[in-house]
Amino acid sequence: MAAAKESSAKLSLDPVPPDMRRSLLFGPRASTKNLTGSRQSFTRSTLNMFNPSGKDASIPAPKILYEPTYKMEPDVKFSAAKVGAVAQAALEEYLKDMKYSRETCRQMTVTLTELIRNRVKELKYERYKIVCMVNIGSFQDQAMRITSRCLWDPDTDTFASVSFQNKSLYANAVVYGIYWE
Repeated sequence: MAAAKESSAKLSLDPVPPDMRRSLLFGPRASTKNLTGSRQSFTRSTLNMFNPSGKDASIPAPKILYEPTYKMEPDVKFSAAKVGAVAQAALEEYLKDMKYSRETCRQMTVTLTELIRNRVKELKYERYKIVCMVNIGSFQDQAMRITSRCLWDPDTDTFASVSFQNKSLYANAVVYGIYWE
């Protein structure tokens, strides 16, 4: 019977015996005499390098990884009416009194494209990729057709197209909202 207890004690899964645990965590026991002559025992702590913020400056914080959500439909759908109003306001604001000039219109096309795209991003359509195209040309009683083709989901993807013209130029802006899964 005693041999069975000894063998079970030897086969313990705990690598540190219970009488050693305290000394490993808090250091060896020490004792002193107090003023009354009785002994007081205390332990020394080895946790003196504790940072109160809970973070060690030498160890970088682990990068947070997010799991994919696999959302197949947006919470808020892309509104062609709101986006069209934003694009129309930008065209009227910048091109109202402008006369056609090849160099000026080349730069204005880039400026308007960035401006409209940034204003549409301010509407906070999450998970939508915003693609904006602006065309400016001289107005000389000619006809022009602008077409595009895309492969998309008709339930979530859409576009807004607006036009503007004054005495010397015309402009067309197309903004695509493509849901990015």
